[in-house]
Amino acid sequence: MRTTLIIADPVFKRAKAYALKHDKNLSEVVTEALDERLSRDERAVREPRPIYTVKPVSMGMPIVDVSDRDALYRIMDER
Repeated sequence: MRTTLIIADPVFKRAKAYALKHDKNLSEVVTEALDERLSRDERAVREPRPIYTVKPVSMGMPIVDVSDRDALYRIMDER
């Protein structure tokens, strides 16, 4: 299929250089890059995401009432 794309100049230059280095034409490079990107996206949707759990841990009784600014500053100065 033929189509027209607008590609930023720096990307176009890199793609042309890549094509030349790997003895390919620009169409092959763009097709491979697009296929790789779409495949990666499809794999990300199919693969289950890891489930992370955090075990709650008691930190004991608070040593200061955080709503009491003066007491909070005193404790902070002590430590």
